[in-house]
Amino acid sequence: MANFFKTPIVILANGAFPLHDYPHDILLSAGTVICTDGSANYLKSINLEPHVIIGDFDSIKAKGSFKGLMIQDPNQNNTDLEKAIEWLIMNSINEVIILGAMGLREDMAIANLSILSNYFKKINLIIISDYFTIECFVGEKVYDSFPGQRISLFSQQDDCSIVTKNLKYEINGKVHRSSILLSNESTDDRFTISCSDPIIIFRGHKEH
Repeated sequence: MANFFKTPIVILANGAFPLHDYPHDILLSAGTVICTDGSANYLKSINLEPHVIIGDFDSIKAKGSFKGLMIQDPNQNNTDLEKAIEWLIMNSINEVIILGAMGLREDMAIANLSILSNYFKKINLIIISDYFTIECFVGEKVYDSFPGQRISLFSQQDDCSIVTKNLKYEINGKVHRSSILLSNESTDDRFTISCSDPIIIFRGHKEH
């Protein structure tokens, strides 16, 4: 089944449809687009067709008009986005970009962010909204950046040791889940973060 997918693989969730040029261009250039249920309606509105639709099909319109693979999963114990991610893991896919995960409903946005920390050890997940690129990781990562890029960090555990390089407000020590690490900034074309436990990082896009 893995040979079925062309990269990059994009999941379009049923949140706010991407309007910023960066996520919108990613959607248009995707090799494979997987829609979670009703997000297929949005895609149809701009004359694009999903390659795969996954969900309980409670909000999709004109089901018979869609081509490609349709996977119905009525399980109410997980979200349609979780169903799509688990299906990709089952098919040995190790990297996916998620669009449409933010906006419209704050409760779903929080649930979608928690998916990053729940699944990051199994699959490389990146959420891209109209404002940020968001991911979860542990260890050390070097990010391409630009001076003034907005950086926010959220520790997923207490007593997480974080060390940064090339941020306006450098961090070197232990932080807690309640620590406020918002609106930091990159000072160079690269920055480095090392962390002892999983953190969620928000990296801001350049302005339009």
